[in-house]
Amino acid sequence: MELIQSSLVFTVFITLLIIIANPSAGRSLLKRQQSTQINERIDCYPELTSPFANYSKQSCLARNCLFDDGAGPGVIQCYLSPNYGYILQGSAESITNGLRLKLKRNSAIGSMFQQPIENVLLDVQYYTTDIIRFKLYDADNKRYEVPIPLTPSSNQVSSPQYEFSYSSDSSRDNILSFFIKRRNNKTVLFDTSLGGLVLNNQFLQIVTRLQSPHVYGFGENNHDTLKHNVQERKSWGIFARGQGTNLETNSNHYGSHPFYLVMEQIGSSNEAPSGRMHGVLLLNSNAMDYTFEPTPSLTIRTIGGILDFFVFLGPTPEHVIQQYTWLIGRTILPPYWSLGFQLSRWDYSNITHMKNIVKRNRDAGIPLDVQYVDIDYMDAAKDFTIDTKNFQGLKEYFTQLNNEGVQTVIILDPSTIDDQKYYAPTIEGIKEDVFIKWDDRKTLMKGSCWPGDVFFPDFFTKRAQDWWSRWIKDFRRVNLTFDGLWIDMNEPILFNTNEAIPWNWMYTNSNYTLKCPENEWDDPPYRTKAVYRWDSTMTRASRLSDQTLCMSAPQGEIDSQTNQPKYRHYDVHNLYGWSETKPTLDAIREATGKRSLVLPRSTFVGSGQWSGHWLGDNEDTWHEMKGSLIGM
Repeated sequence: MELIQSSLVFTVFITLLIIIANPSAGRSLLKRQQSTQINERIDCYPELTSPFANYSKQSCLARNCLFDDGAGPGVIQCYLSPNYGYILQGSAESITNGLRLKLKRNSAIGSMFQQPIENVLLDVQYYTTDIIRFKLYDADNKRYEVPIPLTPSSNQVSSPQYEFSYSSDSSRDNILSFFIKRRNNKTVLFDTSLGGLVLNNQFLQIVTRLQSPHVYGFGENNHDTLKHNVQERKSWGIFARGQGTNLETNSNHYGSHPFYLVMEQIGSSNEAPSGRMHGVLLLNSNAMDYTFEPTPSLTIRTIGGILDFFVFLGPTPEHVIQQYTWLIGRTILPPYWSLGFQLSRWDYSNITHMKNIVKRNRDAGIPLDVQYVDIDYMDAAKDFTIDTKNFQGLKEYFTQLNNEGVQTVIILDPSTIDDQKYYAPTIEGIKEDVFIKWDDRKTLMKGSCWPGDVFFPDFFTKRAQDWWSRWIKDFRRVNLTFDGLWIDMNEPILFNTNEAIPWNWMYTNSNYTLKCPENEWDDPPYRTKAVYRWDSTMTRASRLSDQTLCMSAPQGEIDSQTNQPKYRHYDVHNLYGWSETKPTLDAIREATGKRSLVLPRSTFVGSGQWSGHWLGDNEDTWHEMKGSLIGM
């Protein structure tokens, strides 16, 4: 601390000496310092672009933020106090393969939102030689953490390729910053010295300087370029949403992958890439957004869970991906046929239409290895049924294709129609308690989708997994032979939640929609870019539950300690597709006795160990083809 204070005194002395000796040079220096401070502001009102943001000086100050009355164009007007953050309490403690820092919020600065987390633990774990993990979490209260399996850490790491360090800034109330560097060349890979660490019950934010502006990754969004442009200062949302890639720009889509890569630049060069790369994973499944600043820096905001980061040292792009997939699960080995030529479309009007398109392609000399069939084959869009009028003979046609060396893939949706009199999957599902319910754990949560009023199974329970598996295997054995499964609508998506009627009411003869009550989960204090992005398309402020289930829905097995379901949809929404994927793969493998293939629309970190991924609804344009390459 004495060294820090001495350095500050020396710096101030030199600055004063310059100003006295050369007033014009002093003014220039102060101007540069002020400019730097302005460029390093942390945005306190990122949603101000929304027509429903209610942004004003008063609303900014209500968040205990600073307001610049004279801010010009492109300057952040409402910004976080540089002294906002956490202060180290005592000395670091040793834990297995790492250290623990005890932190306390700087109470001299008011909290942005309600329920600030006052006492925080920062655990640093030397995970492997090339992977370092750090977690920021509540020291006093247990919080939700992502329940996906990871490869365990090494028992002992003797020669890590990284260094972790930390310091307290005496000019900013001793706010703590920490850094992760490469050991061999001291390149800084993660640097929180800009400040901006905010930990509230439903708003968690962290800011890091970026070693270079060459940033890739994050998703699932409809990017037009593989590389992010940090100069644009764009924000992007991450929250699974049934949103076609061709409909809107700067939008969040079907999956959630908070993982990014940075191609490092050479020393103090003018952004010249060095060929070295590192990757960073935030293991968090709540709704979130991320924003780039020209500094360059990255701000990540999420509305639940904890901040659980993994930094992958690489040093090459290939090494980063190898380390990442080692942690989350290696990519599945797909069946050989799935690498062939495949034909898929929505809206085959009948089986004759499908046959004619297959014949047309073959007559043109186009190879065909896999034939898909979308929801058109179903009776009134109901899973495990066949439209006997328009697709009579589908079973025999699929057998013919198999005999000709063509594999077949059918689509399934996770939801089932609210027909409790004739539709066996729903009747059995209710009896076996597989569907998501309201908080009373008795009333089924019902929404609207393709067949009409529907229920969604809770794949976090074994009973739902068993029910789903049985119906897949029975349907294949009795009704229709297929080689793979294509999963749709598993964000999960519902039509027009919180609206008066569903868009397809004239086809289903039902005007019912799910309407979510106002509460802390469906209406959190910060809505993230994944929600307020859609305000401009609506006549009201968007809600987290729009187009999906209510966030308050309990999910999972009963926790023996609380006697309540383990999760809320608020926390595991982005895991719905993930939770459905492995049970689907297990079922189709049992049914076929082969590796088979599952293609879900909604994926999360680690989904690739069980499935491929389809990029969702698009259109046949060159622009969409380019976007698909970026998406993959």
